[in-house]
Amino acid sequence: MVECKKDKVKEGYAQLVSYIFNTSANSGIWTNGDSAVFYRRKTQGGSQRLDEIPELPRHGQDWDEDRQPTLSELEKPRNVRCIFALCHNRLYGRGMENADSDLTMDMVRILLAKIQDESNTSPDKYPKFWITAKQYASEDGRKQVAKEIRALFREYADSYPNVFDAHKDISVGDSTLIEAASVLQRYTFISRGDDADEWDLMGAAYEQFTHSTLKRQQGQFFTNRLVVRTMVHMLNPSITDAVLDPAGGSGGFATEVFRHKRRKVIENTIEGTAQRERQLERSKNTVFLVEISQRLVKIAKTAMLLSGDGNSGMTQGNSLDEYSNLDGWITSHCPRHTPDVMVTNPPFSGQKTESMMMDPEILKLFSFGHKPTSDGIFPEIGGKDDWEANRGTILSRQAPELLFLERCIDWLKPGGRIGIVLPKGILDNQTYVNYRKWVLSNCKVDAVVTLHKNTFEPDTGVRTCILFLSKPSEGEEVPSDYTIFMAQSRRVGRDSKGEPVFSLDEKGHATDVLDEDLTQISDSYETFKANGTFIESETCFSAKRSELDDNLNLNPQHYLPELNATLERVNKFDEKEGWSVTTIGQLDKDIHIYMGPRWNSRSLVVENPDDTTGLTPYLTANGALEQRRMTVKWFDMSRATAKQRDCIEKLRVRHGNICRSSQSQTTREACRCLSAPS
Repeated sequence: MVECKKDKVKEGYAQLVSYIFNTSANSGIWTNGDSAVFYRRKTQGGSQRLDEIPELPRHGQDWDEDRQPTLSELEKPRNVRCIFALCHNRLYGRGMENADSDLTMDMVRILLAKIQDESNTSPDKYPKFWITAKQYASEDGRKQVAKEIRALFREYADSYPNVFDAHKDISVGDSTLIEAASVLQRYTFISRGDDADEWDLMGAAYEQFTHSTLKRQQGQFFTNRLVVRTMVHMLNPSITDAVLDPAGGSGGFATEVFRHKRRKVIENTIEGTAQRERQLERSKNTVFLVEISQRLVKIAKTAMLLSGDGNSGMTQGNSLDEYSNLDGWITSHCPRHTPDVMVTNPPFSGQKTESMMMDPEILKLFSFGHKPTSDGIFPEIGGKDDWEANRGTILSRQAPELLFLERCIDWLKPGGRIGIVLPKGILDNQTYVNYRKWVLSNCKVDAVVTLHKNTFEPDTGVRTCILFLSKPSEGEEVPSDYTIFMAQSRRVGRDSKGEPVFSLDEKGHATDVLDEDLTQISDSYETFKANGTFIESETCFSAKRSELDDNLNLNPQHYLPELNATLERVNKFDEKEGWSVTTIGQLDKDIHIYMGPRWNSRSLVVENPDDTTGLTPYLTANGALEQRRMTVKWFDMSRATAKQRDCIEKLRVRHGNICRSSQSQTTREACRCLSAPS
């Protein structure tokens, strides 16, 4: 029996009691789609009750069978995020009072206890990280298992005193701890040294538990793992390359780079040889991260531990500060002009002033922290003398992503490579033309990839791109002309809610393969780098540096082969007698190009009205594509402000209006709706 209508577990339990005791069902499940609790029907002394149990019996397993599996019998999870989500929601279902951040750290500790157990248990032996149904039902049993799990974490933590504080332990209560254990215990999460495809366990866990608690106003959100893999693959760091992420977060890029290097070692060496061990050990000391949040640094270190160590390169600090103020370890092991590769997704300011960098002591360190001249030239900032000489041109505020871009170029070794996620507007917005000019004069643009709008959903809908740059080697100049790889990602394997979207087979059934094109983009770029050319498509194509206009437009959309071919066909009309081709901008000034207003209409919407008298019908963009009349929705104009009424009048479609769209279906269906009798 399954109860899925009640959102809260207490309400669901009451409903299950009614269902089960009025049927012959011997068990039940409450779920709200995010969490689940299992119950078994018990009869004792002539009375019946529902006992909560850790899980339902598996196929072929008897109800009263309480056999503990050996380590080798544990399952590899198919969907680790789903498991962590279930853990998270079951904990909150228990009325846990810890803040999300505290819960995250405790979940990290519980996972590490699980890892410690698996690492020290033979495949034919029984794990200590396990609670039987009998123990689950007993307070003493729960305490016993909880004590064991706490001890496992302490064993792990004591092995890494530079990562874990001696006084930090699992802080949640025994009952809460057992809830997590009952979800995790059936699976194995251990990372094997030769498993080159092991996932970023801690990154996934952290993303699942706390992405919603991060300070989004500061642009702190997790990079889509597919984007991370794509960027690392396109940068293709060697085993010996020093790689730095100056805005490291939870270590997504660092762990992916580490796995990439490890994969290269495994592919090019023989298992069990001293050469392989030497190269694996060497790769541990070539991945670096700087992150301003101490909490995130700990997560990053833990993620690196679970990926095969390599945690020593993770340090706390503000990458935008003076180099001399950074942690001594990073300045000695990865100082200025030594990283071979920089890869990062810096915090964005968006439209929020409070997310801008406004500290003059930081701004003075950057060319981009100053006003350019009337010719669009930024001052050169090479040291303290320049700080003082240009203090009068310091901006009051600046977008942090621009400062990170400049810092990456400056920190990078001559001849090194950069991959950085940036707001898409940087590519073609007139506001940024001077910044593009500066970048193009200091670096070669290797590739530009625009990302789908769902790439960072549900955290943010900011349109983004990836910029790949190469810094000239010592004594070299930036080439005057070269080919730039361009790509537009149209499928990113997730919807606007952040849920995965899978490709379909020939029968229209969903597969287990994400519906994305970033892998194709990455493969095409690899061919481009190897051969200097590739098979161009509407997704991947190229442009010459010399083709950039006065605006230095770097947006791939501007260089779409299909678009340019269309423009070429249109321009041929200019050669015909009696014909003239011009741009809209060159037309008579009285010609008005309509750009619809943005406004909030939620206060006017009437949901499912019984009587539409006096209401105003409207169609959403999606509704215009529907053929059924029931998609029409309603406004109550009596509630409208003057501004809302003005917006509605601008958006109102009247008989005789010409409807135009780039998609004929949109126009056709919209006209069908409009022509139908009201």
